[in-house]
Amino acid sequence: MIVGLGIDMLEVARMERPLTSEHFKQRVFTEYERGYVERRSAQTAAGIFCAKEAFTKAAGDGLRIPLHDVEVRHGERGEPMIVLHGATAERFSDCRVLVSITHTASNAAAVVTIERG
Repeated sequence: MIVGLGIDMLEVARMERPLTSEHFKQRVFTEYERGYVERRSAQTAAGIFCAKEAFTKAAGDGLRIPLHDVEVRHGERGEPMIVLHGATAERFSDCRVLVSITHTASNAAAVVTIERG
């Protein structure tokens, strides 16, 4: 049963300036994500950010979920997946989280579905 659906979209240009700030990167991205983003573009960073935001919307909690509790990883074929940490992982331990991320040169978007059962 679907218990949550979230979507987020961001203009890539709005991510370019914050990516020059170590404080921003430390606050928003996990260690894995920072390493992944550093080897790629602002489009990738914007997509990851959108996935985190889409998860918080699907969870129904908005900014009450720490962004470090929601980590975007990538499988063998590069497919995105969300790995939860901390209290968020405990709360959604019986759920499956699906994510899709897309971007163009100017926009990034992500959709997250949370399923239980």
